[in-house]
Amino acid sequence: MSSCQGELAEMEFYVKAIDQDGNVLVDATIATLRNGFFELWLPRNRRIELRLQGFNRTTKGIIGTFGDSNTCITTFQLR
Repeated sequence: MSSCQGELAEMEFYVKAIDQDGNVLVDATIATLRNGFFELWLPRNRRIELRLQGFNRTTKGIIGTFGDSNTCITTFQLR
């Protein structure tokens, strides 16, 4: 992601996170940090649908918050 850091620094994205039981965990606009990433704290041991919107584009996918789950996810692509 290093080639995109400048483009994504301190930008706002709409983020929605819904767990496997339909609970809305996040429904907010979140700004990226200076390095282009944002932090999102989610409950453990859940399958979560994550939806992101920014630059008039969207992406969504399923992430896990289990003991063996990745804690840094960089595979979502806005389209």
